[in-house]
Amino acid sequence: MKYKQVTVKTNHDETELASCAMIEAGSAGASVTDSEDIKEVLSSKGNWDYYDESLVRNMPSYAFVTGCFDEDADISALEETLRGYLGRDAEITVSVKDSADWENEWKKYYSPLDFGKIIVVPKWMDGDYSKTKILIDPGMAFGTGLHESTGMCLTLLSDMDVSGKVVLDVGCGSGILGIAALALGASSCSFIDIDPQATEATGKNLECNGMEAEVICGDLAEKYNGKAELVLANLTADILLRLRESLPEVMECGSTIIMSGIIDARAEEIENAFFRSGMFEKAGEKNKNGWRAYAAVKK
Repeated sequence: MKYKQVTVKTNHDETELASCAMIEAGSAGASVTDSEDIKEVLSSKGNWDYYDESLVRNMPSYAFVTGCFDEDADISALEETLRGYLGRDAEITVSVKDSADWENEWKKYYSPLDFGKIIVVPKWMDGDYSKTKILIDPGMAFGTGLHESTGMCLTLLSDMDVSGKVVLDVGCGSGILGIAALALGASSCSFIDIDPQATEATGKNLECNGMEAEVICGDLAEKYNGKAELVLANLTADILLRLRESLPEVMECGSTIIMSGIIDARAEEIENAFFRSGMFEKAGEKNKNGWRAYAAVKK
């Protein structure tokens, strides 16, 4: 099915007006790409461990508002509506798209990923594999194995014997780590994340693998009351530091934790908080492309 994609070049102050014009002219909705929004997110230091400041410096000062219309839609009606909202003629780009191409194009960038005893397979490439197979439907939630932090966690997990262990996946994202633990023989896994999109994705990925497990939407300190023998925590340095008191409380002595999402610049803070404090003993470490992952045992 083909459709007409229309993009208006505008500025930050006019994005809402342009969006209203799109919808009034017949678009089912409007998407906005605005460099000012990106700058605002990046400048919020609490959300990022780091970012390249040149990214902000090189951003354009304009914005784009995009809508979709029937292939035979009369764009002159949109031009008139935009003129009414903006008080001037707008710079418009029109292209015809094929929805089938849009829906499937991104799939070509995924392929099975090998992590020792584990192979992570996009669900549309399901088949017979010689290793423990994890089916994942890449979606809105973080965690496909492509990112270094997820891959290092899977490698550390693959090196362990998790048979019969009670597992907790904190900040589960797509659920990939806990699902891998279950596939390797863990007796159970509880998945927890504060993002409902993540818990929804985890549920779908559990279903893809023919598994059932407890999936909790909420904060670790408030929602989990069990004791885990293995904790999977692929988060960020800031969140790990915030949870450094809560994590030991849900672990038995001798339990293992796998932690990642840590950039090299934050590694010393994590080591001070978890290892040099005497809380945990380091049992393994991975380093790839500026990211760190640790395996540690609770004392």
